[in-house]
Amino acid sequence: TDEVAEGASGGEGAERPVPLMHGPTFMANPLACRVASASVQLLLDSPWQSRVGAISQQLEAELRPLASSPAVRDVRVLGAIGVVEMEEPLHLPSVQALLVRRGVWLRPFGRMLYTMPPFVVSEAELRRITGGMRAVVEAT
Repeated sequence: TDEVAEGASGGEGAERPVPLMHGPTFMANPLACRVASASVQLLLDSPWQSRVGAISQQLEAELRPLASSPAVRDVRVLGAIGVVEMEEPLHLPSVQALLVRRGVWLRPFGRMLYTMPPFVVSEAELRRITGGMRAVVEAT
C-alpha cells in the first residue's frame, strides 16, 4: 500500500523521516532464489573455513595494534569481521573521503569502523582495507 511504502521509505507518512538502513534481502523472486542457491553451493564447495581463518589472522595482526591509540576504545575480530570502535563518533563525510582516496569503501556506523570482506579477498586487498582503517585512526 502507499502507507507501507511511505513508512518504509521515510516519506511523508513515516513516523521518522529516515529511510530504512537495509532494503529487503529476500523477495521470493525465482531468479534471485536460484542465484542464492548456486551461491551457497559455491561457498560449500570452496575452502571457506581456511579462508576465514586466514582473514581472521590477518585482521588480528593488522588491526590489533590500533588498540594502543587513545582514539580507539576497542578492537575486535571475529572470523572475517574486523571492528575498530572509536572513543568518539566518526564524522562520516570526512572518513569516507579519506577512505575513498585510499581506494577503500567502508561504511562507518557511529563509533564503529568495520569490515566484513568477502571470503575471496586477497592478502593485498585486505591490507589495503586495514591500511585505510589505520589511516582513519591516525587522522583522528
